[in-house]
This record gives sequence, structure tokens and C-alpha cells, in this order.
Amino acid sequence: MKRRFFTLIFIILAVMLTAEGLTGNAVAIKESYPEGYEVIKERAIQEWGTDHAMVLYEINKQCDSVLNVLGLAIAETGDLSVFMGAVEDWSASGTVLSNLEKLNSWLNGEDFYIIFTMRCDWAMVEYEYNKQMESAGAY
Repeated sequence: MKRRFFTLIFIILAVMLTAEGLTGNAVAIKESYPEGYEVIKERAIQEWGTDHAMVLYEINKQCDSVLNVLGLAIAETGDLSVFMGAVEDWSASGTVLSNLEKLNSWLNGEDFYIIFTMRCDWAMVEYEYNKQMESAGAY
């Protein structure tokens, strides 16, 4: 319950922050968890190179998605096992075990913000999570 409350406060704070170019969520992660922001930024640069508009778009998309999917996963109606499966499916090559270790660390009450250093496609994790949750309720 404490983890949920803290996460909801973080999400509300993130939405309230704004900056030119970056979404409020991206600014919040950049300022509060620079190591996690650098992981997201590095992935965006690897994907888009010198197309700065697309790098910015990718950073914003990934930051928004990580906070969205975390909010969904820890909600009363959320499902952490579906979340873990989506992370496993969309982890960057060679990072599945590391990402799952970080998730387990968080679930065992350690630093929540280690989540931001996981190397995965957060937009696809969010998409997969939503798809699985919608499908689970359809039968």
C-alpha cells in the first residue's frame, strides 16, 4: 500500500511538471532519476541517431509509457504477473534476466526507482499489458 501511495504521488507530480520539448513525465524522470532517464535517452539515440525530433519523441513516449504501465500494474485491478510477462517479452536483447532481477528487487521492497534503469521498450510493455488485461476480461 505504501508503494502504491508513493507511486501515485510521483505520477501526479510528474503530470504537473512541464518543460519545452519534454513531457512532464520525462522532466520528472530526468530531474529525479537521472540514471533512469539516461537509459531511456540512450535507447532513443540508438534507435534514431541524429534525428533529434524523433529522439525527443521517443524519450517522451518511453517516459510516459513507463509511468502509465506502472500505474496500471500496481492499481487495485492491476496484475503484476502480466506486467512481468510484458517486461520479459519487450526487454532489450540480453537484458531479460537483469530486468527481472530489478523487478524482483522492487517487489521485495527495495528501491522503486530501479525500474527506470530497466532496458526495455516501455511503449510496447504498456501495449502488451493493456492487450493482455483486455483479453483476460473478454472470456
